[in-house]
Amino acid sequence: MSTKILEANETIKVENPKKASEKLFDDLNALPEVKTRTRKQFLLILNLLSLFFIGIFLARVPYIGSYPDAYIFEFLFGNTKYILYIFLLIWSIFKIFSLRIVRLFTTKRFILGYVLLIIGLLLTFAIIQKHFLSTDIEVNLKSYMEGFTNWANNTQNQVYHHFFPNIWSPESESFIDAGIIGTLLVIAWAYIATVLLGLAALILIVLSFSIFLRRKNGRIIIFFKKWLIHLLGGDLYNHVYDELSVKKHDVSPIIHQSTQIQKEANKIGQLTPPISFLTDTSIDSYYDNKNQAQKFEQTISKFLKKIEIDASCQNIVVMPQYVEIIFEIANVQGIDEILKNQNQLLTILKIDRFNISRKGNIVMFEIPNKTISKISIRQIFNTTKIEQNDKSIVGLTLENTPLQLDMKKNHNILIVGKRGSGAAMLLTVLLISYAYINPPTNVEYILLSLIGDKTLKSFDNLPHMLTPTLNNFEACINKLHQVMDEMKERENKFKDAGAKTLEDFNRFQSNPHSKLKKIILVISGFDNLLRNSLQNLEILHNILKQGPELGINTILLSINVNNELLEPKIYELIDVKFVLQLESEHESLKIFDNYRGLQLYGNGDGYCFEGENEKIRFQTCYLNINELTEIIRIIATFYKTKDQIN
Repeated sequence: MSTKILEANETIKVENPKKASEKLFDDLNALPEVKTRTRKQFLLILNLLSLFFIGIFLARVPYIGSYPDAYIFEFLFGNTKYILYIFLLIWSIFKIFSLRIVRLFTTKRFILGYVLLIIGLLLTFAIIQKHFLSTDIEVNLKSYMEGFTNWANNTQNQVYHHFFPNIWSPESESFIDAGIIGTLLVIAWAYIATVLLGLAALILIVLSFSIFLRRKNGRIIIFFKKWLIHLLGGDLYNHVYDELSVKKHDVSPIIHQSTQIQKEANKIGQLTPPISFLTDTSIDSYYDNKNQAQKFEQTISKFLKKIEIDASCQNIVVMPQYVEIIFEIANVQGIDEILKNQNQLLTILKIDRFNISRKGNIVMFEIPNKTISKISIRQIFNTTKIEQNDKSIVGLTLENTPLQLDMKKNHNILIVGKRGSGAAMLLTVLLISYAYINPPTNVEYILLSLIGDKTLKSFDNLPHMLTPTLNNFEACINKLHQVMDEMKERENKFKDAGAKTLEDFNRFQSNPHSKLKKIILVISGFDNLLRNSLQNLEILHNILKQGPELGINTILLSINVNNELLEPKIYELIDVKFVLQLESEHESLKIFDNYRGLQLYGNGDGYCFEGENEKIRFQTCYLNINELTEIIRIIATFYKTKDQIN
């Protein structure tokens, strides 16, 4: 029973204690800290060990591999044990490369890939036997196999004679067969000696292989990893932090032929790719969620009546991830009664959590939807007029109206949200929608990633990119110095032309090649840049302060709210802030002065702060990696064709 008092303009998160503790455990596991890295290293070593043992079992290595092969695999599976071996080898390799705990056996592509590999191996063996084993090679192979067999049998006899003199007879080659359990007990006795003998060498092999996998990460190895994992149904970069990973119910983007895109680019007056090329990947669950909200409203009304609270429903607002049910309470004291019976209300509603807030005698229940709606970029493009060079897409507001970002007015942008909050997706939507309606002759991107965003690497195929995405710390610092040099050069050009802004300067240029492009500078994990570095702080401060007048927009992204992010010299120069779900109460208090940041639902649910007091609740557009790849292909093909025409 809660004794919490709900103050005016405050929101309280009510949730099932058991579910809350489970979520806390999941969140702690999701933190990119040392414990997570240690866990991944442990899994890597464990899987390498599994791969090693499967290999020695398959090779029937004496002392270690022959007994498990004979008494476990062959006893249980007979000759089909080799198919099982191949399956386990593929399974182990997939685990090592992806480091994901997944149910591979339910992946259709994995099963198909496994079947294809088995067929390929059988065909390969058949070809070898047909064309090679009838020659002199056959004699050599047979001789080698006979020698190996004799060596294996001799060592096996010695092991049995040494460890089991009472039950082993070399003459009759018989031993006590006690079934699976008895055999395993006999083998375990041999393992005590044999495994310890090779333990030191085994550790060296595992560590060497682990170091090799970490250091050898060239193009060929990465290509091989991606090809193999894709064949088996996985994704090299698809982990729990990947906000753009493909979900089960995602709508697949329409793949347009390059000739279609080029045909549109050849049309006179078609300056940007047609909106029709975008796929409507939205998932509309509005009416289902509205019906569910009405049931929630009826249940809450009965509950309030039961605890003798006079209340009436004023409105129901349906958002993609939640519904807001607004009640007017006759007696404000009744709100305390609701909190006292919050666990009972959770049980009646059959949900795990909800948020409750009040303004005067108005009480708002915020309940997550069972089915989440998804907003597509095309959906926003189709419902609003996009002006050239001005707007970038954000998503929908609480009133279900399109929310766009005015890039002329808002030059310095801050995005804050923990991993999984949708911050990376919001950044991607802002960049890709702006590139869609702005040719590379007008704007160029500089993307710096200090937290290893895999998504930003997808933008390297955009013609708008000045350079490929940088994630090396020193390279990022050098690029910022180059931006400073560009600013000085532009400042001199503006002074000579008598211009104050980029628009003024370009208006004075009669030669199109003399015009300057708008620069979008993105620094993901910018707080890492500022940590313990006054010089980097001054560089970023100068870019934020002088950049807007020189045609340089800056987008900063951080997954943590820390002192570097709230540095006054930086924070005060931000024009608009997007705050999504935060990591802790401490972070939420820094940004909101309350716990609202912790009560957001993630997956793109957030607040937009524009100006001093204006705060807009929004839901960002949904975008997965397949759709992003296709949109980038459309943009690149269209604008490259335009460039060839001109």
